Amino acid sequence: MTRNITLSSLAMGAALLLMPGTMASAYADDGESFRPPSSWYASVFGGGNFVTSEPSFSNGITQVDVDYDSGFVVGGAIGYRWVGALGSGLTPRTEVEFSYQENDVSSINFSGNGPGQEVVNGGSDTTAFNVLFNLYFDVDNALGDGITPYFGGGIGFSVVDHSIFYNAPNLNFDDQETDFRWHVTAGLSVAVSDNVSLFGDIGYHQIVDTGSLRRIGAAPVGGGAGPGGGIFEDDIGSVLIKVGARVGF
Repeated sequence: MTRNITLSSLAMGAALLLMPGTMASAYADDGESFRPPSSWYASVFGGGNFVTSEPSFSNGITQVDVDYDSGFVVGGAIGYRWVGALGSGLTPRTEVEFSYQENDVSSINFSGNGPGQEVVNGGSDTTAFNVLFNLYFDVDNALGDGITPYFGGGIGFSVVDHSIFYNAPNLNFDDQETDFRWHVTAGLSVAVSDNVSLFGDIGYHQIVDTGSLRRIGAAPVGGGAGPGGGIFEDDIGSVLIKVGARVGF
């Protein structure tokens, strides 16, 4: 994915986070602090996906260092605000989130194949469809009426598709598997009406022990064993910067 996409996402996020409090305060009820009622809500979002811990996929003998370009994430969530559950000022939210992310592969270095980088074939990438179960806490009106910081995290799973081809059309890491995923996130929401808010957040996400067989075509290298064969695994850590909208109903 191009860096222009991710730079645009950053610019949008910065504009949201700097939005003045007068926008939200216009929706306060009779001068009282804005506080949306307990309700179901839906949200949509998009943003940048930046791999921060480049994986060194290893089979325990050799390793494959993979560098990723900046990518993107899009998704949505269904959730519920539990007003009054913790008293005034702090409101928990629980939600189920669905998202899709993608990063192109920029380079590969296979330690068992001599010095230097391998030649990465065009179209090599890693994608993931994610399902997360999140718990957030809204610090109601902490920065003014309708301007609400929030923090939290979640756990879930990612269906990861590695499509990494290099040196020749048939030498690859080309597998799909389901892996554990977790994240911690903090952000800011700005109310624009009684039931609509804009938000921006930043979070650290990790996919745990994801990997693939090393193959020649569809056949495992070395029959799936030995220095160059078997399953190569590692964690992938990413920073996700997202902007979106949340609508209560």
